[in-house]
Amino acid sequence: MERYAEDLAGWMAARDHCVTVITHTPAAAGADCARPYRVIRGRPLIAEGVLAGVDVVHVNGLSLKAIAGALIGKQRPIVTHAGYQAICPVGLAWSAKGRCDIAARTSGHCSVCPKQGLAGRANVRLHRAGAAAAAVNVCVSRHLAERANVPRSVTIYNPVSDGAFKAELGSHQLDDVVVFAGRLVAEKGLDVLLHALAILPGVRLRIAGEGPMRSVWQRLAAEIGVDDRAEFLGAKSLAGLGELYADATVVCVPSAWQEPFGYVAAEAMAMGRAVVATPSGALPELLADDRGFVAAAPNPRALATTLEEALGDAYRRRTVERKARDFALNDLSIDSVGPKYEAIYQAAAS
Repeated sequence: MERYAEDLAGWMAARDHCVTVITHTPAAAGADCARPYRVIRGRPLIAEGVLAGVDVVHVNGLSLKAIAGALIGKQRPIVTHAGYQAICPVGLAWSAKGRCDIAARTSGHCSVCPKQGLAGRANVRLHRAGAAAAAVNVCVSRHLAERANVPRSVTIYNPVSDGAFKAELGSHQLDDVVVFAGRLVAEKGLDVLLHALAILPGVRLRIAGEGPMRSVWQRLAAEIGVDDRAEFLGAKSLAGLGELYADATVVCVPSAWQEPFGYVAAEAMAMGRAVVATPSGALPELLADDRGFVAAAPNPRALATTLEEALGDAYRRRTVERKARDFALNDLSIDSVGPKYEAIYQAAAS
């Protein structure tokens, strides 16, 4: 969310819009001086003078405080939804206890949710009220728009940073090398990929990311006998990911939860690397029309079958990579996303 806000603010400022970003995220001393827009840190929207002369307020994420601040300042905000806060008190619409079938009509009630009680339901009702107060609700995928079912909804994909497009990768890749990139948390499904690896002798896995599940998954890799083929590399910058993807045959996104968008897949597509994914959330949407390989089910056997197909067919892989990068250029670049937001801003300000 932070990267998307930074890219969009920079794009708007480059087109001579006066942009102010209000955030609680800290920054290194002097970091904001080089930005082409103003940054205010640690002050709420309702602070005196913050909304003076403002034409449009854009809230990045379904933040009740930010929406309330905008309304107090007599602004109906534009709200971008990047998660499931409009239907889920946790915001993930996922649980390790079982399949989450939460939807707008259930008002925050889900039998597998750790916050399924009255407080959770009240939380969701408040967030839906916040969405109802928005001038426009932007959802980052059609999947999210359909599931969240908020009023005055439009779909605009998240932009992928220019750095990913500049890191366009050639075909100098190693055989049978799969890369996973992401936070090492349960919903990212690395355990499914490790079990799929056990079905594919000779395939190597490189894992970029950190998180609370790292030690758990390292033990799992040892228990199922793939620790000699599964390399945990720690967190990587975008440039570091580009170097990692350069040697990869495919990038795998084995998500267990329903991805509202899927940044890892989108960045790999922009770099021109083929993606293999589980049929989770917006991933089939991004990879539709032969832009990627989607497993039949989110389980190790189905994922292994699809990985084997992708790794074994170099011609189709090249076709997928070309279509994926073309889609990313046309639909996921800031130059394609920016004008869509600009049109919404102009309509809201008129």
